[in-house]
Amino acid sequence: MTAASNRTRAVLFDMGGVLLNFQGAPGIPVGKLDFRGREALLHFLADRGAVLSEDDLDRDLFGPWRRRFQRRREAGREADWGPHLRRLRKRARVRTPTRTLLGIWFRPLAETVVPLADAREVLEALTRQGKRLAIVSNVPLPGSLYRSILERHGLAQYFAQMYFSYDEGHRKPSPALIRRALADLAIAPSEAVLIGDRRSVDIIAGRLAGVRTIWLRSDDGGGPSADQDIDELSELLALV
Repeated sequence: MTAASNRTRAVLFDMGGVLLNFQGAPGIPVGKLDFRGREALLHFLADRGAVLSEDDLDRDLFGPWRRRFQRRREAGREADWGPHLRRLRKRARVRTPTRTLLGIWFRPLAETVVPLADAREVLEALTRQGKRLAIVSNVPLPGSLYRSILERHGLAQYFAQMYFSYDEGHRKPSPALIRRALADLAIAPSEAVLIGDRRSVDIIAGRLAGVRTIWLRSDDGGGPSADQDIDELSELLALV
């Protein structure tokens, strides 16, 4: 056990690519999964009397949202679904809650998401060591949809807190999510470590927040070096 590990009281995790495998999707349905989600949403609305086409769905909801989504990095926050869903509800004459509508579209992707092979074992071991665990993750949809995946796979129980960029109004590489987690956990930056798979986002955010950083190696290697690199999540245990 290293001197740094003796000081570690909290471990902050990115989610996609670190805990959950999204099968190459960027946290939202793409390709066939996007098509299946849209079809399910159209069927749901049709059952409630709405006569909508795929073109209507794209014009009122997905098209405007995706244009905002492409600018999320410059904006420093996630694209808001609110105005587009209000437009869709007006056209469809429904009052269905946001989480329900987006959840229908998201479900085909959510059903394919699985934990990394050693995620549960690592979280269990850290919990036994008395570490405080939190998630700090960029997500393009309400965090409750991702929390449901973690709950389904039995991972949510290990986390004292979860911070999702869509809900918090900030996205990494801003350090705001990390600073919020540290404040709520009453943990000093020197007592925490952040693990992420994107140097260009996670590692930058961790360095700005003053925490020790660990990079789970991936194709996203453009950005500052982390304090330590690992190839498998299980290697984290020897470092904290």
